[in-house]
Amino acid sequence: MEDRLKILAQWLQNVETSDFGYDSYHDGRLENAIAESQVETCNKIGGYIEEILAMDSEQIDNELK
Repeated sequence: MEDRLKILAQWLQNVETSDFGYDSYHDGRLENAIAESQVETCNKIGGYIEEILAMDSEQIDNELK
């Protein structure tokens, strides 16, 4: 399971605007802002997953309290 979460974290951190169907040649500024926001959110979630995977048992127990 941990390996699968590592892969998910990597995927989320490598997301690009084109993954959300944004096309810089046809879409406008609002669409770009939305796509950039989606990318940023995915990147953050990927980072959070990596942080959690790097925690030791004591840190995890402390977070769950």
